[in-house]
Amino acid sequence: MNNVINKYLEYIRLDKNLSQNTIESYKLDLKKYIHYLNENDIDFLQVTENDIFTFLIHLEKNNASVSSISRKISSIKSFHEFLFLNKLSDNNPAKKLKKPRIERAKMDILTEEEVDLFLNSPDTNTTKGIRDKAILEMLYGTGIKVSELIQLNLDDINLDMEYISCKTNKGIRIIPLGSIAKQYIVKYLNDSRSKIVKDENQKALFLNSKGERFTRQGLWKIIKRYTEKLNLNKNVTPTMLRHSFAIHLLNKGANISVVGKILGNTNLSSLQGYLNHLNKNIRQEFKEKHPRG
Repeated sequence: MNNVINKYLEYIRLDKNLSQNTIESYKLDLKKYIHYLNENDIDFLQVTENDIFTFLIHLEKNNASVSSISRKISSIKSFHEFLFLNKLSDNNPAKKLKKPRIERAKMDILTEEEVDLFLNSPDTNTTKGIRDKAILEMLYGTGIKVSELIQLNLDDINLDMEYISCKTNKGIRIIPLGSIAKQYIVKYLNDSRSKIVKDENQKALFLNSKGERFTRQGLWKIIKRYTEKLNLNKNVTPTMLRHSFAIHLLNKGANISVVGKILGNTNLSSLQGYLNHLNKNIRQEFKEKHPRG
């Protein structure tokens, strides 16, 4: 191990022509990185993208600054590039990693308490209320986009196996279905949809008052209606519910790569935006998942 690091330091000194100060900084960064890998029994030659992200989350939870994380990303990228080019590892798990911007745009999310208020606002004693409750639980419970939700058909839901099949131009994404979302989808199918549907051949899962597939605008109106009803002082949007889903999962210790797959987000750099929103007081790692799962 030490021999490999020494060769790497020699490489960035001679081939990369980095300054001595930069080399020392990279050396310190690698020391922390390797220490983390060793503590978690991870072979530095077998590191995955997820291992790197868990290290970044570890830094974030320990109050590392964005600039510090940015520098460590540079060190890690350089190190894994060296391992790959010298055929010490079979792939480069850091090749898609990008440094975070020092100034990040604010990502608005709901607290778990606000989510509870919002999701419990529909009147489930009415046909439309049952439908709306199922829609809101689906949006938050799966992190699905509105454009994806309105395209869901009846046969995209597997209640026995508790998942939905989300079909996009990138392929099919399988998303787990939490127990509460499942509960209200079943209630919607049993007590609501049959009263709304006009055409027995209609395949769409969620139907508007005309018995037709929802439009994006129609879904937005439902969300806006409940936002105004609760007066949350936040402009609740489907994107906010999606971000809330992701951040709440991560705060509960979920794996960031798994969250990315559920969201259908394969761009690793965009997932880094979530790191800044993790609850720094969380000390439990990789245990319970979604708060409504």
